[in-house]
Amino acid sequence: MYRIILRLKRFVKRILKVKSEARQAPSNGTRSKIDKFLMLFLAAAFIALLYPGKNLLFPLDYPQKGEISFEEIRAPFQVTVAKTPEELRAERETAAYAVPAIIDYDRPVADSALSRFEQFMMEANSALDIIGKRAKSSGRVQFSAEALIDSLKNAVNVSFPFVDGTTISQLLRMGSADSVRTIVGSILRDEIYFTGVLHDLSILPGPKTRPIIIRLDKREVFVVRDKLLDISKAYINLLAALNNRTLSDSFDVDLYYDLGRHFIIPNLNLNEKEMQLRIEAAMAEISLVSEVVPAGDVIVRAGSRVTERQEKILESLYHQVEIAGKASHWYLPLLPIVARLILTIIVFLMLYLYLYYFHRRIYMSNPKILALFLIYGLELISIYMIGVKLNLSIYLFPVAIFSILITVLFDARLGIFNTFILAILLGILHRFNFSITLITVIIGTVACYATSRVRQRSEFLQPVAYLSMTYIALVLLAESFKVSPAAEPLNLIGYGVINSIISPLLTVGILPIFESLFGFTTDITLLELSDLNHPLLKRLSLEAPGTYHHSIVVGNLAEAAAKAINANSLLARVGAYYHDVGKIEIPEYFVENQLGIKSKHEGLTPSMSAIILASHVKKGRQLGEEADLPDEILNFIEEHHGTMIMTYFLNKAKEIGMEDFSVDDYRYFGPKPQTRETAIVMLADSVEAASRTLVEPKSARIGNLVHDIITDRIQSRELEECPLTLKDLADIQESFTQILTGVFHHRIEYPQKEEDR
Repeated sequence: MYRIILRLKRFVKRILKVKSEARQAPSNGTRSKIDKFLMLFLAAAFIALLYPGKNLLFPLDYPQKGEISFEEIRAPFQVTVAKTPEELRAERETAAYAVPAIIDYDRPVADSALSRFEQFMMEANSALDIIGKRAKSSGRVQFSAEALIDSLKNAVNVSFPFVDGTTISQLLRMGSADSVRTIVGSILRDEIYFTGVLHDLSILPGPKTRPIIIRLDKREVFVVRDKLLDISKAYINLLAALNNRTLSDSFDVDLYYDLGRHFIIPNLNLNEKEMQLRIEAAMAEISLVSEVVPAGDVIVRAGSRVTERQEKILESLYHQVEIAGKASHWYLPLLPIVARLILTIIVFLMLYLYLYYFHRRIYMSNPKILALFLIYGLELISIYMIGVKLNLSIYLFPVAIFSILITVLFDARLGIFNTFILAILLGILHRFNFSITLITVIIGTVACYATSRVRQRSEFLQPVAYLSMTYIALVLLAESFKVSPAAEPLNLIGYGVINSIISPLLTVGILPIFESLFGFTTDITLLELSDLNHPLLKRLSLEAPGTYHHSIVVGNLAEAAAKAINANSLLARVGAYYHDVGKIEIPEYFVENQLGIKSKHEGLTPSMSAIILASHVKKGRQLGEEADLPDEILNFIEEHHGTMIMTYFLNKAKEIGMEDFSVDDYRYFGPKPQTRETAIVMLADSVEAASRTLVEPKSARIGNLVHDIITDRIQSRELEECPLTLKDLADIQESFTQILTGVFHHRIEYPQKEEDR
């Protein structure tokens, strides 16, 4: 999975054409200029047109909700205020919920159920008459009655198969069914079918407060929802009614219930079509107009704070003016859009001019400019969500994230300038709101100062104190000009402190994305890579200890030399640590790891030895990519030998009389050093290795050695592509000499003890 992520990152970087700063050849061609200004125009267009959409066309002389009106505003003509989509939606929902559920009472079904009950009781009475007559004419009544009851039960059951045979048998044994007919019939007629029976109460539309209408013939009767019956509830009501009757009459409740429930049939039907028609009619009656303001009426008085209602009236007034303007001058509604777009372009042109004159390398790098615009986009989206969508306090705007990101990725000067650009941009986008501009400038500048020397990710907690104190001071100063409730400044201070804590923490999470995708190598990353417990350095120390020690010494030399010429000393030191990691795979082929054993090259041809030595550059690049080293460090691996010739093996090839070989066969692949830092490491690498061969490493000899090596690199034109000057080379020579003199300093000979002699 880790390898897949690395490959995906490399793929994205290839698409964006991202290279390390050293490999980005300054390009001022036509294509580069087109891309550069296309990014500017697209960024300005997206920001001007999409952020924030609500305030895009609203004129500045019309105050918005919460703002103070500096003059009295009257309606120049009758202003019709339309309801907002939210208001219409709410009113339509209310109207729809107010429409009752329409239920049709199916009288034929109820009459049929009651009629069938009467028919059943008539057949039961006929059967009882037969049993009574047989009982009078027979002396053996008990025996003949049971047989007859069973026969008559089957006959009744044929006509009414839905009634249990057991229930019919119990009814026929009663001797008389008049009580059953009277009690059950009256309950069915007066209680069950009085309002009717639904199949299931769950089919009723919500909410539960919706009224219910039962349409009975030509009458409509409002019914409480709790009074409606479905099958299960009707059974419960039947049983309850029978139990109430037992208080005055004595009968078998179970028998009466088992008989009556078979004649309860649903006869209520929900009329969804009629209900929908009534809902549509109710919605059609809703007016689209919220209110009408007569001409001449005062909309907002001078010195008063604009309410939500007044803001709606002003918006309606503007839209009516806009519609009238379209009729005569079609372009008038477009003027605010064009003006906003032009102002945004001007702001970004200021940024381009600053980059062109003071940060030319960034100006020439389109990926770096793209990264800047993405940071702007990220910041504006955050402010849009917090300030416009959620309508939260301006003290919660994450301005510090923007300033910290640019300061860490670039430098503090660029961070402060971009903070001013962001402040101007936010002022334009927020109706020239000075408060937002002021807060952005102050908070952003403090954030740049607080993070200008951050060297570790843990140090991102330091700006929290600076930002918190700044927010507290800002709130106390800004709110002292207002007549605010006592609790409001405390709330705003709380917002500021929360923002001060969250912004640096979010920046820590966002920073690696920009570092990885756009080839930034910050001091934070370099310090993390300088940890000698890094897996790649740990492996180097275990598998190639001689190379590891050599790299540490080269790192010290490079760091001192970089400081002497005001180059990036941290980058030089870290690059030196990793410049020879390619030797890990075959350390025994390099002299510093042979530890006195026979050289592996003695049994190889010079050309094969040259191939093996040159391979550590490519292998180092591969290992570096697998370890996700930044491109700035990978450049040290590729450039520390430049295109130098492996003189030892070239001379050996000549000595043994090899034919048909080219000097290029004994040359490193390159490229030549492109920066001062990689050139310093090239020189330090050669000087450190050569110094090991000095028999008496005195200061003069060391100085001569360093001078000869630097002169050789100049004559072989290895330094022609890097910006080192002769003055720089003189300072580097002096620095190398001082360091190596300290390394090879002379020690006194300690006298031996008597017993050791």
